[in-house]
Amino acid sequence: MDNLSIINTPKTHTYYGFTAPKRQHKLTSSQTIATLKKLQTSLDVDSLLHNFAAIAAQHVRFTALSFTDEMNHIHLKTDCSATFQQNYHLAVAGKDLGSLLYGSVKPLKISELSILKELHQLLETNLMHALMLQEMQVRIMKDHLTGLDNRASFDENIKRSYSLCQRHKSNMALLVTDLNDFKRVNDTYGHPFGDKILKHYAHVLQRSIRNSDVAFRLGGDEFAIILQPASVQSTRLVIERIDSEIKNDVLLSEFNITSAIGSATWRAGETIESLFKLADEDLYNNKFNSK
Repeated sequence: MDNLSIINTPKTHTYYGFTAPKRQHKLTSSQTIATLKKLQTSLDVDSLLHNFAAIAAQHVRFTALSFTDEMNHIHLKTDCSATFQQNYHLAVAGKDLGSLLYGSVKPLKISELSILKELHQLLETNLMHALMLQEMQVRIMKDHLTGLDNRASFDENIKRSYSLCQRHKSNMALLVTDLNDFKRVNDTYGHPFGDKILKHYAHVLQRSIRNSDVAFRLGGDEFAIILQPASVQSTRLVIERIDSEIKNDVLLSEFNITSAIGSATWRAGETIESLFKLADEDLYNNKFNSK
């Protein structure tokens, strides 16, 4: 059951020519079946909610609609000049699913609120399944130890970044990094401490990169970072920031833990494989030169 809170926010507004639906206090059987069929065509959260918005617009005079939960903030229809807002909290068996916020030029009528209640009941179970699938997909793409994205996520992201480079003449750089002589840490202090160092190093990487960059744990003590957009200069600045963070980190310095970083900047004609190979070669050259 959804809970309704109504917020009146009077202000000047522009009406976008919404055609008022016929007054109807409840869905017909055929409308209920058609709605269920439409809502069951996708388990993607964004697609499901856009399908729902299209259905709801056939019955209710809203001009703005958005959905919010812990992972999502999706604008389904935008009209910043809407005068009235209705906020519905969606739940199934006590499990909170998030909120739908409607904006409208005039207060919604009782008949419209009644229709919305029915539509939300039809949406809730489908939305619960879609959100569960989304959560599972996010977990699949995360490294359970460090919280960084994992190798599967890296493979997806590097393909996406490569595609952007080709289509939009954007640029990217790839950094690969690992901890020097990490075996010594595990052999000397044990694997639980080694895990602590890996988590800590992941945190160092995360706080050293820009908001547009993504860090990954590829496996063991091997990490990668995709920088996009990127230039030779911006890539160098990120590397210098990581080096500085590591040198000044209390825990890593105490146990004499250092790392090496290799980098490669995408150029026209470069493949994902050749980019990774260049970064990997640069990593091992830097390791050799630091000895």
